[in-house]
Amino acid sequence: MRRLRYAGAALLAGLLLLGSPRLAESGAGEVSVVLLPGKPSGAELRVRGRPVVRLFGPKARHRLEAAARRLAPLLPPPVRVAVDLRGARLIVNGVAILAAERSDAGRAGVRPAGLTHQWARALEEALAIPAITIAPSSVVLSPGGTTIATVSTAVPGEIRLGSFDHRVAEVVLAAGTLRIAARQPGSTVVPLRVGAYRAQLGISVRPAAGVIPPAVEVVVTGAPATVDLIREAIQRRLEETVRREPGATVELGPIAIEGPLAPATSTATTVAVEIRSPYAGPVRRTVSVAVANQPLHLADPAVLLVSNRPETITGNGLLFHETLARDRPARLLYHHMNGTPSQVRILKVTLTNPGAATARVHYLSGIAGPSPDPSHIGFASTARFLHALLAGQGYFVEVPPKGSAAFTAYTLAPMALVSGIMQFQVTEGGPVDLAVHVRLPWLLDRTVTTDLGPWAFPHPRGTFPGSVVEIVREHLAHEPAHLADLGVMSGLTDVRTGEPLVGDYGVLYRVRLRLTNPTGREVTTALTATAAGGLARGLFLVDGTPADVGLMRAGEQRAVTAFTVAPGGTRDVVLVTMPVAGSFYPVRLALRPR
Repeated sequence: MRRLRYAGAALLAGLLLLGSPRLAESGAGEVSVVLLPGKPSGAELRVRGRPVVRLFGPKARHRLEAAARRLAPLLPPPVRVAVDLRGARLIVNGVAILAAERSDAGRAGVRPAGLTHQWARALEEALAIPAITIAPSSVVLSPGGTTIATVSTAVPGEIRLGSFDHRVAEVVLAAGTLRIAARQPGSTVVPLRVGAYRAQLGISVRPAAGVIPPAVEVVVTGAPATVDLIREAIQRRLEETVRREPGATVELGPIAIEGPLAPATSTATTVAVEIRSPYAGPVRRTVSVAVANQPLHLADPAVLLVSNRPETITGNGLLFHETLARDRPARLLYHHMNGTPSQVRILKVTLTNPGAATARVHYLSGIAGPSPDPSHIGFASTARFLHALLAGQGYFVEVPPKGSAAFTAYTLAPMALVSGIMQFQVTEGGPVDLAVHVRLPWLLDRTVTTDLGPWAFPHPRGTFPGSVVEIVREHLAHEPAHLADLGVMSGLTDVRTGEPLVGDYGVLYRVRLRLTNPTGREVTTALTATAAGGLARGLFLVDGTPADVGLMRAGEQRAVTAFTVAPGGTRDVVLVTMPVAGSFYPVRLALRPR
């Protein structure tokens, strides 16, 4: 007898027996014969709920019931399915179950042996269905943690729990659900069975991956504080307060904020937080978050910190470091590119608190990147910073004693740039150390100690006293006038080296302009910008309204805006701008009557 064998299968599930003959106890319910509705003399052999053989004719039911009686005692697996080609018989574990007759094959449009092959494949597919399915099949918890697993089976019968270590976890089975409560570190295996079938749930209880607080408070500033700012502040506050073991990561759920928050108002929300670690048990909690918009006077920074040397980075090390003093606001500008053609680098801005008390720092920023376009990056960070500064939009951060807070962490692809302007004001505690550093991904932060900056001229770097150029001008509206040369007027020099701040990058220009029209007619005068140093881009806030002149070629002049002054009248204008990193300054401002 020649046989073509098929691979056997493992544990399977089945359906309740419908109209089946008496079967052996070990296979009860796994094999059934069902009459086909609407089909006289039609019947179907099902194994674990899946159709395997369909026959028609007056003897169909009798033949299938006999096949069921032969097949049922052979289950559960291991089962070996084969076909006797000469006799067109289905063979299971060496036992002939059913033979295909010519009339059966004729209805199916195949030869008897081909029909038997179809039965064998259908039987193997049925046998491939797990008898008991547990999802998930293993769980990792920390003490006190709970979770559930679902249990499903198509094999009729009661699911029973076997013995396991109750000191590690408690497991309760009800309505197809396993409720698991972790007790103490350890591991155990929970066996489940239905009839002759078995499955296992693995439980591992590990020390907690960290601690999540039940509630936090977040303080923001701004008129108003935007939804994006509030979300960023909440995320940073949770990163500050969630304690995690080495190697653990924190995942936050959606942060729902209804809308912007006006000064001196508050709101509340909840955030799902989870700590995961390959070495410890997960921790999950829903944290209550109270958000308050607290008014704060933003003084002009007493010091400007510039990190632009080297602009193109090819090594690992410190790009800039300085100390932030209490009640002495500081502004930081950084602009760097990963100059290695094939290596990714990590650039971070970090605050470290060497003291014994928590330092509270107000933070306001405009950051952009990574991107390969230097003028776009500089423009985007300047625009975001000026918008945040005008509205006072920031938030408070707490730096723990002997700890640190990473304010920015970029992954820089080769030849990608980042640019940012940040403003810090230490209101409690301090002083606080600020560092801008860069490293390859596999290096630890603490190993990055080499100073990369002093020798990489000509880009600026240093600590400069002052951060604002105040310009007050009065002009006749009907006469042309030179207003300012942006980028060369601050006169700032590094406090340590005496090196001048070329380009005034990071300096805020605040121009207070009064236009007077002594004539008897209405006068309109244009404010123009001319790229006097090279390819440049400019962004201006004119009485709080942004005006972008776009990218200007060297020597090109463009109109920023225009002012109309009534006959015999005056008009006061406040113009705020900053030299855009990645551009070549100076940019000359002038008034041109129309």
